[in-house]
Amino acid sequence: MSRTPIILFRVALVSILFALAPRADASEPRPWLCRDKPTISDNQPMTYVAENRGSGAWVMTFMRFDPDSGHDGFTVVSSQDVAGRVQGTLDAGQWYAVGLYRDGSHWICAAPATENSQYVHGVVRDLCYGEDPGSCDVKLTVSEGSANH
Repeated sequence: MSRTPIILFRVALVSILFALAPRADASEPRPWLCRDKPTISDNQPMTYVAENRGSGAWVMTFMRFDPDSGHDGFTVVSSQDVAGRVQGTLDAGQWYAVGLYRDGSHWICAAPATENSQYVHGVVRDLCYGEDPGSCDVKLTVSEGSANH
């Protein structure tokens, strides 16, 4: 008996399964893949303000690390579109903040974030995200407690 019909059946079956499998949405942000993940941490709750200073679509994502979770150990806790100015809160502890911008139908990791090196009382982190190194398309200010900036 020839094995050709069995092989052809298996190839056809695999092709059908691939065709019917759900496809990953290319437009879905995947911040855990970005190399630059600035850390934000404090022993008390924090507030943040993210402001889009440029143009284009941006999303700010806050993640926690747990080696037993998916996405290379990162769990997305919060993700917000940054059109204009958005604000929110973060629980005490360690967070990773990732900025992504849309280029066509894809989300692209921002260039490495830059930080304002001037000390400002009550500010935990003062970061800038941009498409290009050193640019500040989105400014993220994270403050202690419920201080508003």
